Amino acid sequence: GRIRKENRNHELHLYICDKCGYKSNDDRLAAMNIQFLGDQYYQGVKRPKFTKLRSAE
Repeated sequence: GRIRKENRNHELHLYICDKCGYKSNDDRLAAMNIQFLGDQYYQGVKRPKFTKLRSAE
């Protein structure tokens, strides 16, 4: 998914990717993101983070 605040509906706890239409519970995705960053840290990445990429659009 993309990192865009507009893709998250706080009232419905829903994330919908504006690019591909993927839908999921926003808390579930947050937990998956935390797990991913934890895995990166465990593998030796000192400061794991997500990077917002710029598109050519």
